[in-house]
Amino acid sequence: MTAHSETQKAVKATIYLGKIPLDVYQMPDGSYKLYIESVTDAIKRPSNDLLRFLEGQSAQALPYKNRASLQEPMIAVEGYGGHVKPIPIELATSYWLYRAVKGNEIAQALIQASLMESIERRADTAFLFKRTEEEYNQKFGERLEEILEYNREEVAARRLPGDSMYFPRRIN
Repeated sequence: MTAHSETQKAVKATIYLGKIPLDVYQMPDGSYKLYIESVTDAIKRPSNDLLRFLEGQSAQALPYKNRASLQEPMIAVEGYGGHVKPIPIELATSYWLYRAVKGNEIAQALIQASLMESIERRADTAFLFKRTEEEYNQKFGERLEEILEYNREEVAARRLPGDSMYFPRRIN
């Protein structure tokens, strides 16, 4: 391998959204991308679900039709013997939004907790309030669990006595 190709490796890190691990790669150009399987695993979907999303005609998938970034070659990762094909963050978040609209409770909670944290971080900056990443992540995880628990309680409260005869608990 030449010295030039050595510099063309991505660097991997694992970040957490609460307790949800997400593999992120810093690309040679400094941009960040995510590992497809950690994106789908985050909302408990099969790994090929994101590819099916891209084949669809949803408003969330349309911006990624025929994009050059999806045709990029796989890239080597420092400290890893193989190559990966990470995806842009905006594609991952569009996929989560699509799944949230389709009723995926984890995606809904993930998006809501992310929006809350985004606003809170800006407010902390405006008021010169400092928090550690661990504090943000702990609060994110608590919010995520609260949102998921609220959604479960809301669905349970709407069930009628005869619903269990016709629908499994997860459906209604």
